[in-house]
Amino acid sequence: MHKKQKGFTLIELLVVVLIIGILAAVALPQYERAVMKSRMSSMWPLIKGIKDAQESYYMANGTYSDDLSRLDITVPKGNLRSNSSVGQEDYTNGTCLDNLFGATSSGWLVAGGIGKNCSSGATNGCLIRVWLDHSVKPGVIECSGTHEKCASVCKTFDFVTKTK
Repeated sequence: MHKKQKGFTLIELLVVVLIIGILAAVALPQYERAVMKSRMSSMWPLIKGIKDAQESYYMANGTYSDDLSRLDITVPKGNLRSNSSVGQEDYTNGTCLDNLFGATSSGWLVAGGIGKNCSSGATNGCLIRVWLDHSVKPGVIECSGTHEKCASVCKTFDFVTKTK
């Protein structure tokens, strides 16, 4: 009498590994996009809050402020870079914030998103820019960046998209 061995053949194991590899190859880009969208979404309330606080400050003082401490809002300190007097914060989760690109020729805006150094365009990142009411683009919200997935992430927010 011949005993049948229990177990998987090498081919069966290879097929399972191949299927797992294909699923991972399809899922990983979607996962990265979802993480980017989540980080961008977490920055939106903070950006909007700073914009609203800047508008209140402008109504009371006739100008905007570079210094976040003058505004009626609490902004978490960046744990990679923190320069609250000019409103620049970089966080270890890959997000960044820049209170104003203030006295530039383009006017006043609040920017935040994914990457390092929002003031220099978030290197390999994606930014939401909210133009203040007394700027060259009053009330305009833009989403742009240099990361390859930025355009698709920006589309989910339904903002104006500009890809560099």
